[in-house]
Amino acid sequence: MDKETILSGLLHDTVEDTCISFAEIERLFGVTTRKIVEGETKVSKLPKMVRSAPGWQDAAAVSKVEEQVENLRSMFIAMAEDWRIVVVKLADRLHNMRTLQHMPPPKQASIARETLEIF
Repeated sequence: MDKETILSGLLHDTVEDTCISFAEIERLFGVTTRKIVEGETKVSKLPKMVRSAPGWQDAAAVSKVEEQVENLRSMFIAMAEDWRIVVVKLADRLHNMRTLQHMPPPKQASIARETLEIF
């Protein structure tokens, strides 16, 4: 794996969790790393879109939700103009799944369902 992908994996939550900007990441680590981190940040917003979709928690509206999830899955792939964005996002999701035991059961179920539906 190249250094930009590894750096992006380490930095993927930096902009959301700190006062560091994409411009600062680019200045310190280069344009490629910034693009991967920025792409992963955009892709990370997809699960929030799923949770806010009408019928996400309503079994009667499952087919509509399934259609929306498929659209989001397609958006996920389209938004990831660089395959390394997908690699970083999937590694992040794997880490999230491996640490579910530290969350309350309802949150565990929500994240697990999200993972099954989108990723």
